[in-house]
Amino acid sequence: MTTPRDQRKRVLAAIHASAHRLGLDDATYRSLVERVSGEHGPAQRSAGDCTQAQMNAVANELRRLGGLPARGWAGKPRGELAPQLGKIEALLADAGREWAYAHALARRMCRVGRLEWCRPDQLGKIIAAMQIDANRRRAKAGDA
Repeated sequence: MTTPRDQRKRVLAAIHASAHRLGLDDATYRSLVERVSGEHGPAQRSAGDCTQAQMNAVANELRRLGGLPARGWAGKPRGELAPQLGKIEALLADAGREWAYAHALARRMCRVGRLEWCRPDQLGKIIAAMQIDANRRRAKAGDA
C-alpha cells in the first residue's frame, strides 16, 4: 500500500530527475517551481516545501516541457496482449500521441475503462481504427 509520504517522495524524485534531464540550472529550476507553485497556493522556491497539489502541478509542467515521460503504460506488457499493445504503442509513437488517447479509444469503442482490460478482439478493433487514422494522416501529408 502506498502511503501519502511515499507518494510525495516519488513525485519529488521525479521532479528532480526531470529538472536534471532538462538540464535546468538551480536558478531556472527554482523560478519554475516558484511560478508554478504560486498558481496553486503560496509560491515556494523549493519543491520539497510545496503541498502535494503544488508538487503535482510542478511535475505536470516538467512533463509538458519534456522532462518526464508521459503517464500511461507502466513497464512492458506481458502475456497474450503484448503483441497488440506493442502495435498500439508503435501507432501512438508514430502519431505523436500519448497513452491517454488509446485509453480514450478503449472507453469510447469498447466501453472498457482502460486499454489493458480489453479482450484481444477489442484491441484488434482499436488497432484497426488507429491504422485507418495513420493512413489518413499519411495521405493528407502526401497531398500537402
